[in-house]
Amino acid sequence: MNEFIKVKVSPNARLDNRTIVISQELARPAGIEDNQEISFFVGQHQRKLQVKVSSSDKLKNSISMNPAVMRRSFLRSGRKYGIRVDRDEIHLGPVVGIMAEAFPNSSKPFGSQSFFFKQLLSAGRRLGEICFVFSPYSINWNRKNVYGYMYTSGAWKKAVFPLPDVIYPRERGYSPAMRRIRRKLTNQGIQFINPLLIGKWETHKIISQNEMLVPYLPDTRLIRNFDQVNRMIKRYRAVYLKPVTGSQGRNIIKVVKRKNSSRYQYQYQINNQSYRGTASSLTGLRSSLRRVMGNRRYIAQKQINLLKTEGHIIDIRILVQKDHTGQWSTTGMACRVGKRGSITSNISAGGSGRKVPTVLRRKFTDEEQVQSIINNIQFVAVEAAKTIENAIGSSGEMGVDVGIDKVGKAWFIEANLRPARQVFILIGEKKTRQKSVEKPMSYCRYLAGFR
Repeated sequence: MNEFIKVKVSPNARLDNRTIVISQELARPAGIEDNQEISFFVGQHQRKLQVKVSSSDKLKNSISMNPAVMRRSFLRSGRKYGIRVDRDEIHLGPVVGIMAEAFPNSSKPFGSQSFFFKQLLSAGRRLGEICFVFSPYSINWNRKNVYGYMYTSGAWKKAVFPLPDVIYPRERGYSPAMRRIRRKLTNQGIQFINPLLIGKWETHKIISQNEMLVPYLPDTRLIRNFDQVNRMIKRYRAVYLKPVTGSQGRNIIKVVKRKNSSRYQYQYQINNQSYRGTASSLTGLRSSLRRVMGNRRYIAQKQINLLKTEGHIIDIRILVQKDHTGQWSTTGMACRVGKRGSITSNISAGGSGRKVPTVLRRKFTDEEQVQSIINNIQFVAVEAAKTIENAIGSSGEMGVDVGIDKVGKAWFIEANLRPARQVFILIGEKKTRQKSVEKPMSYCRYLAGFR
């Protein structure tokens, strides 16, 4: 993890509410003089304090202030915080909020994401951030603070925090209510690592505007009626039907119609249970699939002749992120291997992980071809992230899924603005997993101006 300047904050009851003492090594480079009045901020949204500054050669990389001022500023004794010093301003922080759905469980208040959030909080604290996890419905708009959670001494604890400078969104984010909350937070000047989630059809339309990525796109259509599905099946014999919104492979359907056959064969999964069936007509197919499709909007996508290992379907998850530099780079990649008989490779549906070079070398013996495929995968992932960001607004991380067919061609499958990274643990890349946790927290520093 990158080392940034951090300062220790300590209480001094002898100081009044309008005086702080800072070490000379902080004051001198910033041109701050003794008894100079400056503005003091914790983050961007906490009410600023006008304070008089004294410098001391006895302090080293530290700030001392009245304990009451520390409490009002959400600062804790002995903690180290990031600092940004201008000629007439001192900012501590930044303040980072991780936004997610909360659950009534004291040991896992954020469900399956709770362990991941512990790691994020730990990484943020090492960077000197004031960070916490909160539900989007726990904001006090009048007082401009948040009732959130920190993780300390082996337990989750509730506390009041200031409105964050930057939010790392991990909520589902499709609902109108969430959109309204996002707008209100943005109107407060709060930045988000990622914008609102977008659907698969919107993603496809965005990617198709980039001429460099068009060769990597499988034929994809928005389903307006089942005649479109039938035309796709006639052309390709096998298509995937995917809900426009959703994740983890839920409600995805595979439909196949063999040559010279009048019957449609279909397969889908619900709660990790696979269902198969046949229909003798298009009307029968639509009726059979109503259970899983409901009223959701769907796309139809040409089936890619994906690589398989021992009969298991494979695709590749590439995690593309920004860090304190604000630039996109590939953090890591891994093969996701679906469980036997599955039509998807999702880890949540029982899939497993493999290292990309290992899988490719089993299928392609030419090392130059293997390296060329890996280079293509990285190009598609980073270029897709940049293209999507240009269309939807400032973004900080994406999980890009790429398929490799049996001749080694790369295909863009989809991009996820709320990516999981469990697969890196499954393939034994703990350092990649740790980096994937640290990078978004260091990107928060960048967004908040702590550079």
